[in-house]
Order: sequence, then C-alpha cells, then structure tokens
Amino acid sequence: MSAPGVLLVGSFPFKTAEEAFDVAGPALAGVAKRLPDGEAQGWVTFAGATLARAIGIEAKEQATQPRAPRFRLKPGVEAKDVRFAPVGYDQIALRSYDIFAKRRADGKISLATRFQVSLPTPFGILGHAVIPEHVGALLPYFEKSYLAEVETFLAAIPHQDLAIQWDLAIEIIACLLAATPGLAERFSMADLVQSIARVSQPIPREVELGIHFCYGNLGGRHVIEPESTALMVRFYNALGAAIARPIDWAHMPVPKNRADDAYFAPLQDLHLRPETELYLGLVHLDDGIEGTKRRIAAARRYISGFGVGWECGLRAFKPETIPAMLALQKEAALIV
Repeated sequence: MSAPGVLLVGSFPFKTAEEAFDVAGPALAGVAKRLPDGEAQGWVTFAGATLARAIGIEAKEQATQPRAPRFRLKPGVEAKDVRFAPVGYDQIALRSYDIFAKRRADGKISLATRFQVSLPTPFGILGHAVIPEHVGALLPYFEKSYLAEVETFLAAIPHQDLAIQWDLAIEIIACLLAATPGLAERFSMADLVQSIARVSQPIPREVELGIHFCYGNLGGRHVIEPESTALMVRFYNALGAAIARPIDWAHMPVPKNRADDAYFAPLQDLHLRPETELYLGLVHLDDGIEGTKRRIAAARRYISGFGVGWECGLRAFKPETIPAMLALQKEAALIV
C-alpha cells in the first residue's frame, strides 16, 4: 500500500465544485488520493429538508432549542407506510463527477485520483431531524430509500473512480457523547455500528469506503472537543469487526492544543485492518508546521504510517486562506 498522504474531509468555503477542484487538484497533486467537491450544497441541514416533503411525516411545534429535532410520524401512520422524498445527493454527485472528470481530463487533477462523495449516514439525517422516539421505527425504511439514491450514482460513475465517506457526526455527538437527550438512551454503539454496516455492505468492493469520526464543526470549532482518541478507537474496532467489505480509510480529528500522550495513547489499541489507511486531522494553520510537527511526533509514539488532514471540513476557513492550508497539509504529508 502506498503512503496515505492527505485526506480532505469534504467541505470548502467555495460556492462551486469547479472552484474546489481547481484549487485542491493542483495543490495536492501527488499527495491526495481522493478529492471531494467542496459540499457547496451543505450537509445534514440540506438533506434533512427531504423530511418536510415525506408523506406520513409532519413538522412538530418549534422546540425551544434551535437545533432540536423538528419532525415526527403523523398520528396513526406506521413507519412502513411513510414515503420519503428524494434527498438529492445522487444528482449532486453526478453533476460533481462530470466536473471532476473534465478537470482530470484537462490535467488539473492527477489521473489516479478518485472522486470522493462525503455523506451523512441515514441515521445521521434522522437523528438530526426526527424526534428520538421515532428514529428507530423509521430507520430501516429510510436506509432503503437512501441506498436507492446511492445506487443511482454507483450505476453511473465508474467504480474505480469513486470513493464514499460516511461522516459520523450525529452518531458521536448526539449518541455516544449524549448531546441529544432521548437519542443517546435509545441507541448504543452496537446499534450505530449495525446501521453503518447495513448501508456499507451493498457498496461494491471496487468503490473505496472511508469513515470520518466527526465532532462537528460549527464556525470552525468542534461542537464537543474529543477528550482523546479512545472513543474513536473503540468505534473503529467495532466497525472493523462488523463490516465485511473493505474499509479503505478512517479519519480522526486532533485538536490544536493536543500533543500529549493522553490524547494519542489509545491508538496503540487500534486494530487497524490491513487495507485501512489512518488519517489524523492534526494540521492546523494557526500554529503552522512547527505545531503540526509536535502533534506528529506525539502520535508517532503510539502509531506509525498515518496520513494527515485537518480535523474536519474546511468550510469555516476564509477562501483566501485555503491555498496556505493545502500547502501546509502537503508539507506535513511529506514529513510523515
């Protein structure tokens, strides 16, 4: 296996996929195996809008908390009878791949680079937008509807050109860190693993599959700062045992102020599968290459052979800072 290099989690502060590819493609040539489209359309909030158009689901009264779940089953409707509206990720992926392919043909993206589609899981969408007591009933039916859209772009994009990343934000923040009352009590790590395994297994093996352990990124800061890599190590180990198809990469964030043994020591318990590349999101623009070197050195005391990236997507950065951030990530990858 070649060296991991740089992983871009997904988002950019750009308005179009063209700009994301035009900036990132040349900047990371030779060190990034995959390129996302920058997620100009948004993420969970965009996808959650599908629930407003579903038949059998209604919006409940506005909660006092601004980001509280807003949807529920209509009284008297069973989950099996709900008809979900399209989320729309399939059409976005198809449009972005066309742009990716043209940029690659023009030489702006390396020929061996894959097009990366970063997606919330079906659980992530429901857990974000549906009241906790109705998530479990709706989940198997929404998984089926969601996978139908994934299959649409799987059928149209050459598998050797494609990589899919599951962004596990709601799973970690809402459930495992108990940030959403009601959801955390209903879903254990084992439940979350089984849901992720169900939607991962149908993805053809020729398509790469990655996992991003996400602690949120509102305004460029984690919603909840990770105390260490311990939770992510346990989650990956459970996923590795449950998912039969290859897991091609895993990404774990590293806060800027963490270059201590306590943060990285759990990595020695990581049962990394042979095909899985590990990326540590330890590159931070604020303290540059010297701070990055400190975090690399701390991580190396417990694991080797990892790639690098930032801790989450780059949407919170100012557009004019992106070239410097990408150059820093490339420099860090060459050091590793």
